[in-house]
Amino acid sequence: MNKINIIPVGSGSTGNSIYIEINEHKILMDMGMGFRKIRDALNAHERNIADIEAIFLTHGHSDHVKGAKAIANNTNCIVYGNESCMYPIRDIKAERMVIETDRDLAIFPDLKIRMFRVPHDYVYTCGYTFESNGRKLSYLTDCGIMNEKIFKELCGSDVCIIESNHDIEMLRNGPYPRELQRRILSEYGHLSNDDCATTISRLYEAGTRNFLLAHLSRQNNTPEKALETLMSVMKDKDINVYVCPVEGNDLLSY
Repeated sequence: MNKINIIPVGSGSTGNSIYIEINEHKILMDMGMGFRKIRDALNAHERNIADIEAIFLTHGHSDHVKGAKAIANNTNCIVYGNESCMYPIRDIKAERMVIETDRDLAIFPDLKIRMFRVPHDYVYTCGYTFESNGRKLSYLTDCGIMNEKIFKELCGSDVCIIESNHDIEMLRNGPYPRELQRRILSEYGHLSNDDCATTISRLYEAGTRNFLLAHLSRQNNTPEKALETLMSVMKDKDINVYVCPVEGNDLLSY
């Protein structure tokens, strides 16, 4: 059985880039971290940033694309995403390829890729699934609300990278102005720890056992809070959970 390897270089409001290997394909999700940080995180596990074959973007907010120019200038891969996320990276050297949602993408012959739309306060925000040789990885961050269409996309995943952005009480009692709080809590904001836990509980019943909690807020969450909320729902269930750090270089294998 082919392994899925993941290096969560960065995840959160300050920058997002996660490196994924599936069926020997080397992929980068989002370009919100600096080139050197990604390079060094990969080098720590004898990976080379120059070997990345494709970069997939979820949307064009700066914490997902701010490293685009430096990364594109030092790699030769194509950047894929929906049309709206191409504007913020219009000046990069790398080739950019607009892809369509809700269809199987024939980018690699042995890897089925799907991009699906999610509700967020960017023009067009997406999640992804990757399937090869009977194994599936799903990626979902920056999603205001879970719905059945998104849930069906995630179902059947061997590994699910999913947003656990904020603790609701920390957000409501924290330093953010009311308007920003309303935005985050809205259906075009971010999934809370409670939303994430409920979704994981349902995915567990559908067979998923490996989860990465991503895009945690520095101001309105802690890794301990996110994990505590999840485990209060899952209790003694047999799941494997990893909380993505703001910056990191751990190598995870599934």
